[in-house]
Amino acid sequence: MKPDPSMLPVLIVLLPLVGGVLAPILGRGVFGWLLALITTGLTTFVCASQLLLIQAQNALTPGFSVSYPLGGWPAPHGIELKIDLLSALLATLVSGMGFMVTLFSRQGVDDEIPSDRRRFFWSLWLLAITGLLGILITGDAFNVYVLLEISSLTIYGLIAMGRQRTKQALTAALNYLVLGSVGASFILIAIGLLYAKTGTLNMADIHAKLLLAPVDATVLTARAFLLAGVGLKMALFPLHLWMPAAYSTAPSAVAALLAATATKVGIYMGMRFIFSVFAVPGDEMLSGGNVLIIGSCCGAAIFFGSLGAARQPSLSLLLAYSSVAQIGYIVVGMTVGHIDAMTGSILHMVFHALMKGGLFLCAGILIYRLGTTRLEDLAGLGQRMPWVSAAIVVGGLGMIGIPGTAGFVSKFYLLKGLILSGHPVLAGMVLLGSVLAAIYVWRFVEVAYLRPAGDIPLRNGLPFEKFLPVLILLGTSIVLGIQPGVVVDLARDAAQQLMGVTP
Repeated sequence: MKPDPSMLPVLIVLLPLVGGVLAPILGRGVFGWLLALITTGLTTFVCASQLLLIQAQNALTPGFSVSYPLGGWPAPHGIELKIDLLSALLATLVSGMGFMVTLFSRQGVDDEIPSDRRRFFWSLWLLAITGLLGILITGDAFNVYVLLEISSLTIYGLIAMGRQRTKQALTAALNYLVLGSVGASFILIAIGLLYAKTGTLNMADIHAKLLLAPVDATVLTARAFLLAGVGLKMALFPLHLWMPAAYSTAPSAVAALLAATATKVGIYMGMRFIFSVFAVPGDEMLSGGNVLIIGSCCGAAIFFGSLGAARQPSLSLLLAYSSVAQIGYIVVGMTVGHIDAMTGSILHMVFHALMKGGLFLCAGILIYRLGTTRLEDLAGLGQRMPWVSAAIVVGGLGMIGIPGTAGFVSKFYLLKGLILSGHPVLAGMVLLGSVLAAIYVWRFVEVAYLRPAGDIPLRNGLPFEKFLPVLILLGTSIVLGIQPGVVVDLARDAAQQLMGVTP
């Protein structure tokens, strides 16, 4: 099977969109899971094919990107799908994580979602992936907002379905809805101000027209609203309050998908607007006071997120608060505007998705077999479930950044970029975060390996299809920690293309 290169961009969103529409009709029983598995598998194949094509062409023509005019209407008047190295890399990541989590989720969804709602669950699942992928590849600012709403509304519904496991899921979904709507409104206001200033919605055209006009109050206000809205969507401290409850109460498969993909797409939106829309000569957006403010938020995210993780009573909440800290690592790298720091940010987006996705899948296994992730109930887990316990430890070592793990590679580039750009304090926060990560990882190790086994019975068996995605994700993170060259080169090329740096 050889895909038609000219159709790849539209297939990236068309495949999950069609699957989401068909799921309520064809998704009864096991067919909903099969439809989602086939759809996400095909989408991953298309995204990976697009990434390889762009990477090969970029080696010949640096800065190469693919443009697809929907309906045959060329940009800037029509809606454009535009894919460069960064968007192709993250689209492959999102679709691949969607496939891995879908493979994992059949028994978990059967346990956690009532049978009469499963076909609607799979519909929301595929539509959420559609929205996330669409944000990554659209070249139209207004469609960023439209696709953001598609992904957000479906994610609210997916989180609310966790009420079968815990009553707090509805509250978490409502909190996310309110704060997410505020963030989306800020983004819409920013896009409206940019349209009033430039008369266009195509992001490349907006940038071209901003180059011809002085930066005024309209542009500065649009940028402020955009950063506030994106900060809510990416859950950057102190705008993160919706995330821990949402991750810890959602169905286990939903938590894994969100932790691996949703906040990464929010960070991508920030990167795209900062470096591809607002970046104009003479307006040093990432300098002085802006770096101080955003860098302070990142440092607080690393510090308080890690401390919060160390205090949590359950593994699910521990992982959720850990994600607050990990977002701080990613954003601090893009804040200073250094190529090595940006490379580290992109690497950490990829590696964190692998590690945290695998860890949330392990939490899903615990829910499936024990019915709980409370740490006090996991006593002696190393004896009772040795493979799952070992997988959690491996993922935790990656969160710390131990040499030989993918987390070490991304943090190395972050530290290098922060030091070379003259921000030793931020580099120190990254190092402090690693120390604090060791504390919350040790909490699990102490409970699982140093306490006598508990008496909660193990339910069900452990199907290989549930542990296989964990093995692939965490195993890949170790392989890339030992041999990271290919991904590092790809991340550096993507960073250079995004920042307009000549290699």
